[in-house]
Amino acid sequence: MFKNYLKIAWRNIKRNKLHSFINVAGLAVAFSVCILLFLVAYFHLSFDSFHEEKSQLFRTSRFTNSVQGPEMSSQMPLPAAAAFEAEIPEIEIAVTVNRGMPENIAYGNKNIERPITRTEPDFLDLFTFHIIKGNRETMLSGIHNIALSESTANAIFGETDPIGKELKIGKLGEEQIYSVSAVVKDAPKNSSIRFDAVARIESINGYAENKNNWASNASNVFIKIAENTNLRMIEDKLVPFVEKYYPEQLAQLKSEHPETMETHELLNIGLTNIEDIHFSGERSAPKALVYAIMSLGIFILLIACFNFVNLNMARSFKRSRELGVRKTLGAFKGQLFLQLWGEAFLLYFFGFIIGMVVAYQLLPSFSAQFGGGLDIAVLFHPTFLAILVGVFIGVTLIAGGYPALKMANFRLVEILKGNVSTKKPGALRNTLLVGQFAISSLLICMSWIASQQLDFLREIPIGFEKDQVVSIPVGYQEDGRKVLARMRNELANDSNIISIAGAGGNLGRGRDRTTSTSIIGWDYDQKQISAYRLLGDFDYLKTLQIPILKGRDFDPAFSTDTTNAVIVTESFVKAMGESDPVGKYLGREEGNQIIGVVPDFNAYSPSERTLPILIDLSADEAINYIFLKVSTDNPQLVMERLASVWEKVAPRSMFNGSFLDENLQAWYEVESTMTQIFGIASGIAILLSCLGLFAISLLVIELRTKEIGIRKVMGASVKGIVRMISVHFLKLVLISFVIAVPLAWYAMQNWIEGYENRIAIDPLTFVWVGFLVALIAVLTVSFHAIRVAMANPVKSLKTE
Repeated sequence: MFKNYLKIAWRNIKRNKLHSFINVAGLAVAFSVCILLFLVAYFHLSFDSFHEEKSQLFRTSRFTNSVQGPEMSSQMPLPAAAAFEAEIPEIEIAVTVNRGMPENIAYGNKNIERPITRTEPDFLDLFTFHIIKGNRETMLSGIHNIALSESTANAIFGETDPIGKELKIGKLGEEQIYSVSAVVKDAPKNSSIRFDAVARIESINGYAENKNNWASNASNVFIKIAENTNLRMIEDKLVPFVEKYYPEQLAQLKSEHPETMETHELLNIGLTNIEDIHFSGERSAPKALVYAIMSLGIFILLIACFNFVNLNMARSFKRSRELGVRKTLGAFKGQLFLQLWGEAFLLYFFGFIIGMVVAYQLLPSFSAQFGGGLDIAVLFHPTFLAILVGVFIGVTLIAGGYPALKMANFRLVEILKGNVSTKKPGALRNTLLVGQFAISSLLICMSWIASQQLDFLREIPIGFEKDQVVSIPVGYQEDGRKVLARMRNELANDSNIISIAGAGGNLGRGRDRTTSTSIIGWDYDQKQISAYRLLGDFDYLKTLQIPILKGRDFDPAFSTDTTNAVIVTESFVKAMGESDPVGKYLGREEGNQIIGVVPDFNAYSPSERTLPILIDLSADEAINYIFLKVSTDNPQLVMERLASVWEKVAPRSMFNGSFLDENLQAWYEVESTMTQIFGIASGIAILLSCLGLFAISLLVIELRTKEIGIRKVMGASVKGIVRMISVHFLKLVLISFVIAVPLAWYAMQNWIEGYENRIAIDPLTFVWVGFLVALIAVLTVSFHAIRVAMANPVKSLKTE
């Protein structure tokens, strides 16, 4: 019997090729998109879930209620970890974790650049990272012991056993010798804690000066609390902890807030569970976006299911006599249900398999496009496979089972007469069509508004010249100041080079994929000013074409400029409360003296909270980037020229030059990703909706063929018939649009409110989206309507 059902199902599928193709194609597209989107969501939601004691692991962070506004930072001082363990018994382990900038690692003639994570011996007691070689207990027993990740060990030593080998780490002439004590398996891609090499925190530069300094915040602190500990108990104990270790900062904050405020309202230390760290960074993927991606997958799958239900219910009227004959010959409802559901199962199975294959093929490029770090192996992970199979079975039972159940319950006498009807003809079909186009309209509106916000951010004046400015990372095998001097000598007579300057950090993210932020608090007249601190060099402002409003630029003629001179932005001056700050000192007397004021500019993304900026020269700190303002109509030629010069001035460092306008695109990665994903999803949604509308309109017109023929005989025009058919579907589309608009407005209004700089949602956006969706729907329906309206009515009436 089962074999017979399969044969009949296969014959029906082949007999209705267009119907079957639309169903299978729609399901395949929906399943493939759904799988890819679910993989992205699965990847982000699984971050740090591999740690064995994840429920007990937390990262600490500081909340400061300064006069410039609330500030949250995960950067903690070096003595904090030991103080946590000593003051709060419920904290079993506390470790400092500092992932610094890349450093040069040398072994023999081989040099590679990797960031060194500096931490404490309890690092692997806290986190679940597996040792491949070496001993866990003695891994960081010595200050100059170092553990390498598996990939770093392979890059340096290849097949050679690295244990006991000595590495030189640091700049040329400043190297320190480390002994390899262990090899640790690479951190999973879904780990917030990354490492290439792990060494003791005592080996970090400036440790002796800052080991007891509670004002120097540069590291993360992770803690493990005792099992079954009430988190509120620890949070309560952190209040006296803050009062004990931050008395000066608290006094400063109280002076800034004359109103009576509790300690925890001014300054407190918060705890973030390790599984939430991935969503708590300044530029991390917001959790709401991950859930939105999951919703997109569900919406697209729903549209495909709606198509399936609609097409099967519409076809039920054409199959009524077949079902009546089967009932007359003794078929039971259950047998009819199994047969009809079997056809649905076959279609779903084909769509699911094709969707899996398409997703498998697209996954590498999809992952590269959206930076998801996705792995093809995840597709075959037992948990993910179980989810996919569960979704497949659930969708098949609901979307395939409902039409099968309805058709199996048709009354025998009515179906033999061909009078199959429901109490409200087309109610289900119309409801599903409205649902489809409501989802499509919602996604198009969201995509359009997200695109407007992205364009708005890109158009905000950033305050410096980004065009034709080249950024070159120095690397960690060269002295940046020496390389800068050599570059100036080599390019002094090059007419294409306008100016050259050094910098401590990049603007945006270049080819080295490195970015850094330095926020420092400055005291002035009993005010604490938080500001971005930028390390520059002579001609820094000239290269970026930032004008001086007051005072002067850095000048080699003034010897003190490299020791205590600073230039600040207008917002810094406003925070000081001074009309003319030039010549004033920050901090102690004879400390940092302001020599100039420049307009505000964006050193970081316009989508983030803006802070004042302070620029200094500090001759003691490294120059990590070189900026060059160029003048040329042939950028490629300039890059080739710079690359050849770079080989002379920095032979140990790879040339990774890029233009600043390219680097700044990294500022908009989250917005760009969201816009692309919603754009693709809305395109697929409207395509699937139109595919369903195309098939439904065809079936509806076929059922009304004789009616249309009679209307033509009675004098109806082609235009009138097309209008009659199109208006019905157009009403449904307009109803769906009315449903979608308030939902889209509410969702996107909440989203854009998270931006410092944001657009005002334009009502015309919704008008244009409504017009676009209506036009697409009318064109889809009109294809069939015009064809049947122009047909000879004799053909449709000759059987009457």
